[in-house]
Amino acid sequence: MDAVEMKRWCNEYQLLSANAIVLSGVSDVTDDVLLAALGTVKAFGKSKIVDKRTDATTKSDFVLVTTSANVTGQTLPDDVGIPGEVGPWPVHVLPVLPKCEKFQAKLLTFLRSEGKSIADVKGLLDPTPLDVNSALVNAISSLVDKCNSSPADTQSYRKLRMFSGVIPTPSGEEEYDAWAEQTTHMLEEWQSGDNVKRQRILESLKGPAADIMRFLRAQNPNATSNDYMQALETAFGTTESSADLLVRFRHKFQSEGEKLSAYLLRLDKLLHCVLRKGGLHELLKEVREEEDMLQSRNDTKNAVMSKAVTSVTKTSPEIKPDHEME
Repeated sequence: MDAVEMKRWCNEYQLLSANAIVLSGVSDVTDDVLLAALGTVKAFGKSKIVDKRTDATTKSDFVLVTTSANVTGQTLPDDVGIPGEVGPWPVHVLPVLPKCEKFQAKLLTFLRSEGKSIADVKGLLDPTPLDVNSALVNAISSLVDKCNSSPADTQSYRKLRMFSGVIPTPSGEEEYDAWAEQTTHMLEEWQSGDNVKRQRILESLKGPAADIMRFLRAQNPNATSNDYMQALETAFGTTESSADLLVRFRHKFQSEGEKLSAYLLRLDKLLHCVLRKGGLHELLKEVREEEDMLQSRNDTKNAVMSKAVTSVTKTSPEIKPDHEME
């Protein structure tokens, strides 16, 4: 993936180049493990996975990641991974363009969106020498205004799905877990102020859920978007703690006759509940401890078998040829 494709990918999600990296060659790894590996690089700050695209040549994935830290000018590792476990995956950063090249790139992007070319701009300068200065100034002024306009709040955005909290879930709405998962992800990705995020949450609510927001705003006019989500989690989310959810996760087995795909969907839904309750790091810790215990058992078993074979070899009588036995 070249720099142009990376830049276009960032623009699709309204990401700043200074806060974006791309990993290549990623395969057979979960998002949680990816985030754990990214967390080992302090220069990235807090990382979030934005999107994945498959490389048709290698059949592995490119992963677009947004960082809370500005990676421009920083000394970054050539690759990221967890030594001895996963990776490493090469790290790609968008090159920093000189100011003149940045303006040229913005100018060309704008002209393409308007169905125009550089030749069309030059046409503005052709009529008469007297019109050159005014035409040039007007054209450049208009282009600069377009290029410098902030994309965060003016561009269209993907609206949140509707949620009311009514049971059973009405047609055209989402259950709470599905709505909360999508909303949490979108809030993290939107490059906009918290007031805009709050407004977009309110636009997606109706019925009992909207009533709860009205009560919250009346009690706390300065409530943030995180406060909104926490209030909805308290009202409609599971009342189980992360420890309770982990117990349920450990004892959730595939039912007799249940398709594997349906079983995996049940596990995924429960795992997202664990994530929202903050119990995912505890689950990862238990999994790694179990892996270490199994590895220790295998090492001990192999050592015992090797010792037994050596002992048998030393104590067995030497077999003599037939002519010596006579």
